[in-house]
Amino acid sequence: MSRQIIKPFELLLEYEKRSVSHALGSAEEEKELGDWSGIGFKIGDTYLISEVDAVNEVVILPELVKIPGIDTWVLGLVNIRSNLIPAIDLRQYLTGESSKLTKHSRMLVINQPGGQAGLVVDEVFGQRHFKQSQWEDVEGDDDSRIYSYCDKFFSHDEVIWNVFAMEQLVQDAKFQNASIK
Repeated sequence: MSRQIIKPFELLLEYEKRSVSHALGSAEEEKELGDWSGIGFKIGDTYLISEVDAVNEVVILPELVKIPGIDTWVLGLVNIRSNLIPAIDLRQYLTGESSKLTKHSRMLVINQPGGQAGLVVDEVFGQRHFKQSQWEDVEGDDDSRIYSYCDKFFSHDEVIWNVFAMEQLVQDAKFQNASIK
């Protein structure tokens, strides 16, 4: 019987060789992915995508603490790593129809003036890549509030990904003032 002796340095060289062979693709391969990246999500039947930099993180909806005297689209406060942030039902804010919280529901944590906010969405699809040359202008015919935050869209595999402007949302006076009048 032959016993193979493992030499630590040779083992490390083998690991390095394997690692390099699985390294990220070349610059040309990365360009093929696209020059614009976003986080895809859904509210109702509408597919939306926001710039990657506009979303801090995606989390499963934590336990909510209700807040009295506030609009119904604010679900309450949540604790994210010892920070209390408002949880906003994005679907209700934009369409007036409440989200049905399911196992697919997620919260997009975004920055806003004075802190962070959590946007509750029906589903998150992760990062998507597109070429900016594929952008198309959204037609202004739809009177849904959703499209007041979207001016471009991508079409891919028969799905229309409307580019949702988070910065425009957080600067909206209605979004900043959730108290019941």
